[in-house]
Amino acid sequence: MAVQVVTDSTSDISPGEASELGVRVVPLLVAFGEEVFRDRVDISPSEFYDRLVSSPEFPKTSQPSVEDFATVYREVAGEGDDIASIHVSSKLSGTLNSASVASETSDLGTTRVELLDSYTAGVGLRAVVEAAAAHARKGAPLEEVTAVARSVMARSRVIVAVDTLEYLQKGGRLGRAAALVGGALRFKPILHLEGGEVAPLARVRSREKAIKRIEEEILEDLNMETLFLIYSDDDSGARDLIERISPRLPHTRIEVIQTGPTVGAYMGPKALGFCAVRRS
Repeated sequence: MAVQVVTDSTSDISPGEASELGVRVVPLLVAFGEEVFRDRVDISPSEFYDRLVSSPEFPKTSQPSVEDFATVYREVAGEGDDIASIHVSSKLSGTLNSASVASETSDLGTTRVELLDSYTAGVGLRAVVEAAAAHARKGAPLEEVTAVARSVMARSRVIVAVDTLEYLQKGGRLGRAAALVGGALRFKPILHLEGGEVAPLARVRSREKAIKRIEEEILEDLNMETLFLIYSDDDSGARDLIERISPRLPHTRIEVIQTGPTVGAYMGPKALGFCAVRRS
């Protein structure tokens, strides 16, 4: 039985990329006041960041409904395939819970659904999904697809420099980074995902020093198979980084990705970071 990979829009996989990868992406919702948009479906990243800096309304996000997942699962079951459903950390979103309820309450016949908490988000989730989808396309069984996903999870790290903690704080996603709030006005926080939640890594006094610290973190381990550089609304820092680090990483796949609305609602403007996947 073939396998299809299902994920959510916090993976920062665009609709076009999802089609190329053979992945089904269930969008989260982002709202400005009474206006509600499906992530990357009704609102693009660039449109979102334009509104983020101009709207008096603070964006709010919400997980997909159980029926959103059930609809996708039934479609896959109708094609006779198994499902590897890989999602944003359950410590950051209730998305996995919606997927779990859908898998338990939907009539899917002989289709098996393997739910996987990635304990990450954004391009960290994207890296896991891409690897799983690549093996699914080769005809790998469900057990092998999920094993590959877990391998990438174990070999990945995500670090982000944000301009302010305001968006994480208002969105209730600060986690252990709450310890940085007191001096946040004077520093640029550098965060990482640890155990599926946001945790403090460092704090520096300027954006230039934040970019330098990101560069140092990237080059700490040159044995990378994949490096995703991420930015919110300004890609200049990421482009500058590529020019400096590419000569040191001749055998690493490097891509620059703009974070989408759901992730961007918490990172805020001027964010810059990366996901690095070590070679196995």
